[in-house]
Amino acid sequence: MSTFGLRPVDALWAAARSIEVSPRWPTGDERSVMVGGVNEVAELAGLLEIDPSGAPFSCMCLGDVSFTVRGEMGAVVGVLTYHLDSRLDWDQWDGAMPLLSPDRLKEWLVERDVIDPHP
Repeated sequence: MSTFGLRPVDALWAAARSIEVSPRWPTGDERSVMVGGVNEVAELAGLLEIDPSGAPFSCMCLGDVSFTVRGEMGAVVGVLTYHLDSRLDWDQWDGAMPLLSPDRLKEWLVERDVIDPHP
C-alpha cells in the first residue's frame, strides 16, 4: 500500500466552499468576485498552484489581490495574497512562493475585472 503526504494547502482546498477574490487597492473598475461552485473552486485552486521547488521571497508589501477561502458556514479557513510579480503568499509558508501558471492566473483575474489589464 502506498502512502503520500498532503500539503497544508491541499487541506485548505479540501475545506474550501467558496473563495472571495478581491483587489487590495481598487482604483476604478476593479471589483471583487465570489467563486463558489465546486468546479470553479477547483479551477481557481489549480491556477493558484505554486512551484514547490522555488525559493520563498519575503516581501514587505501587502500584495495586490487577496483570496479569502471560506469553508462550512462561511468560516474563513485561509487567506492567500497574490503579488503581481507572479508570487503567492500564505501565512503557512516562509514567504511568497512562485506560481506555476502566473500568466493564466492574470488572464483569469483580468477576465473577471479583478485587476486592470494595463496597470
